[in-house]
Amino acid sequence: MPIRKQLEVMLADAPGELAKFTSALMDEHINIEAMMIQDANEYLLALYEVRAHTGRRVAPRDYYEAILKESARYSMIRLITDNPDKAVDILGKAGYQVKTQDVIGLVLDNRPGILNAVSKKLGDAGINISYTYGSGFSDSENALFIFKVSDLQKALELFPGGIP
Repeated sequence: MPIRKQLEVMLADAPGELAKFTSALMDEHINIEAMMIQDANEYLLALYEVRAHTGRRVAPRDYYEAILKESARYSMIRLITDNPDKAVDILGKAGYQVKTQDVIGLVLDNRPGILNAVSKKLGDAGINISYTYGSGFSDSENALFIFKVSDLQKALELFPGGIP
């Protein structure tokens, strides 16, 4: 299970912003290997609604509403590139604030049940999957998945011979 450096960037939620962002990488021949974009406002709105149902709000309603209003202007991009250090440098020079963190990148057999097997093994070991993203077309032999887990080292030890 290889450790990969993931880049996180808040991008303005406006037409043409993704093209501008990817152009900075393209111009320096940096390949995007995996990417997900999450609407910050949708995520926060869902969290707000969950907390309303559980009664676990810890701040005044006005505070939450101000954050929701601000988040509507941004999307969160998470990406894996073939040269993360260079990508961080290039994006920084282009004016983006980039956060990096270690994640696990797995190429899985593209068959029913493989994601269940991986997530069950992690869960049985007490490792939380904070999020995952990936894809593989139905006619592809493999699928690429990225996992953000609570204990990276322990997760790496679970699959010494590869994925089951």
